[in-house]
Amino acid sequence: MEVKIIEKLKEAGIVVALPGDLPLATILPIADALLASPILAVDVAFGGDELPQLLHDLRQRAGDKLLIGVSGVETAVQLHTLHHSPINYISSARLDDVLLAGCRERGLAYLPGVISVWAAQAAQQKGCASIRLRTGGPAGADYVRALCEVQPDLGIIVETALHPEDVPGYRQAGAAALVVGAPLFSGPTQTLADLITQARRFTQAWQNSSSWQDKRSLNGRH
Repeated sequence: MEVKIIEKLKEAGIVVALPGDLPLATILPIADALLASPILAVDVAFGGDELPQLLHDLRQRAGDKLLIGVSGVETAVQLHTLHHSPINYISSARLDDVLLAGCRERGLAYLPGVISVWAAQAAQQKGCASIRLRTGGPAGADYVRALCEVQPDLGIIVETALHPEDVPGYRQAGAAALVVGAPLFSGPTQTLADLITQARRFTQAWQNSSSWQDKRSLNGRH
């Protein structure tokens, strides 16, 4: 089950991090706009009394077309509060054995947050199929490339601030998917039409760029 979820994340390419301060009534039309783009995966920040209802409404609205993840889950107690929520994966700030075991029991994908090669190796040794790498800046894509060279079988979901023109560099470096928030979301006055336009810019940039695996194949390495 976990492998299938990771493969779907890779197919989606762009994962939209929904702003955590939006009210429930605002999130649902945003989800509709993202599906129209199409965005096939969203990331919801853990917290708030409305979260369980939001997750159920998102699933009811999108059906199986949308991958739903919850980020910022740090403890087994927090994971337990999501027991009946229709989600596909969770992510946390660091590798946690209890969360990993809990996700395996539920058939969820687990994306531990990683910032070092050592932490990425530890996650893979524990059996994680993918990680959530926090990076950025001018050397962000280069760091992704270096990590892929060291661990080519590990799916690297990159969380970074970027613009559509930055997407090809990260995909060509080996990112399996990109978690995007701003500037796709520009603020409370943003129209749904503009949101769809921005989302399509990201998805088209992803689809139009070749992957790290494609480049390796062209170079005769596989």
